[in-house]
Amino acid sequence: MIIRKITAFLSAVCIIGSGSAFNRDVCRQHTLTARAEFHDSGELGGDLRWELDDKGVLKFSGNGELTDWPRVERDPGLYNYYKIKEVIIGEGITKVGYIDYSGYKLEKITILDPDCIICETPDNADPEESGVISKVRFKGCIYGYSGSTAQRYAEKHGFSFEAIDNIAERKAGDVNCDGEFDIADVVLLRKWLLSVPDTELADWKAVDFCDDDVLDVFDLCIMKREYLKETGSH
Repeated sequence: MIIRKITAFLSAVCIIGSGSAFNRDVCRQHTLTARAEFHDSGELGGDLRWELDDKGVLKFSGNGELTDWPRVERDPGLYNYYKIKEVIIGEGITKVGYIDYSGYKLEKITILDPDCIICETPDNADPEESGVISKVRFKGCIYGYSGSTAQRYAEKHGFSFEAIDNIAERKAGDVNCDGEFDIADVVLLRKWLLSVPDTELADWKAVDFCDDDVLDVFDLCIMKREYLKETGSH
């Protein structure tokens, strides 16, 4: 991965500077909007990390069990709980501890590990054994894979659920999810990286060429190189 990033970096400036650089009814992917700046981040012990950006997206990454969300200070300008609109729980997280997020005004919760244990009680007991259903209130949508614990959790609570397409069916580079990897996808990712207003990526993971759950100029460089290979251009 490091070698790929170094190689990509060599052409980063020219790609960003160049101007040429999901059918939505079928591919209902989790949508990310324009690039955001991080307000804060931190470690949770072990290999876990959290990041909060100015779009109100709280993202957890790493590997292991997430027994508690970080306590964000109540700063009305930046860190107020009600600024958090979306939570993304990375695919390396195998267990999510209980938390009553009723007051967070969340709109989206994405759980990327299809077998992630989602606790229902303060003692973080396995919900399959306790049979308890927590009384959290949530008017948003749960995102996860079909047949996942996320889907079962949503259905048990009566929450809305949207299935993320199977990764095996994803076409690399097809960020607008129209079934093709073409110049339109390259242009879309470039606009998103430049924070062009109202730019949305239908399937952001399709262009995570570095496979690090972060979209940046390195992914764009590799994307353009792959596009040139497919088209036979030089």
